[in-house]
Amino acid sequence: MGGVSPYQQKRESELGKSVKRVAGSGGTTAPTRSPYGQIFKQDPKDPYVYMGTGARIAVMSSSQAKQWYYQWDAKTKDKFLSQLSLAGADTGNLKDAQIAALWAQYVDSATAYNVAGRRISPWEVLGMDISQREVAAAQPKTVTQTSKSYNLSTAEDAHALFQGAAQVLLGRNPTKTEISRFKSILNKYEQANPTITTTTSNYIGSDLQSQSSKTSGGVTAASQQLMAQEEAKKNPEYGAYQAATNGMNWLMEMIGGG
Repeated sequence: MGGVSPYQQKRESELGKSVKRVAGSGGTTAPTRSPYGQIFKQDPKDPYVYMGTGARIAVMSSSQAKQWYYQWDAKTKDKFLSQLSLAGADTGNLKDAQIAALWAQYVDSATAYNVAGRRISPWEVLGMDISQREVAAAQPKTVTQTSKSYNLSTAEDAHALFQGAAQVLLGRNPTKTEISRFKSILNKYEQANPTITTTTSNYIGSDLQSQSSKTSGGVTAASQQLMAQEEAKKNPEYGAYQAATNGMNWLMEMIGGG
């Protein structure tokens, strides 16, 4: 072994045994090199993944690495969960099968890197996710939210509005049918013209820095009164009442002037 230490020899021996168990089934194989330079063969359908310098076995097949999860002690599983949390995952209610599936995803990512020629372990891929989240958390961002609200007039509101218009323009109180019809027309208009509120929030990471809101649309009181007047003017009585009223006003002016 030359200058290789006894510790390295032991790890190389363990690695060799592991590789033989995986690659010993035969079939089409491709060479791979251990961290210490020795070349082994691997199944292209189950390529090797680098497990890191701190791993007991530095190289495993992808399927072995996934199954390795079920040999973890509590300390290793807690480490994985804590790093998942740092990467932004919600780990509070994860079931064991879900945790195993997440580990398998990181093994797949590390395997793809290794196939592409980059020696990256599943733990290092997880570390990359943590770093990306930390960078994103430090970036400013703007969130814009839009909401709609509808203020529909009640039967009492419609009654008050149309009664005022009817008394002035028709010279009488409105009937229940007229009030009901006006309420229906008014509510349809109010539904077609909601109040729109746009809220803009500025964040750095998850910390809110500033917030502003802008409101537009909706139906004003003046618009409601105008609708009541326009509805009253559609009544055939409107022309006759206005003619009679104007005629009476003209007669009174004539009498007063005389």
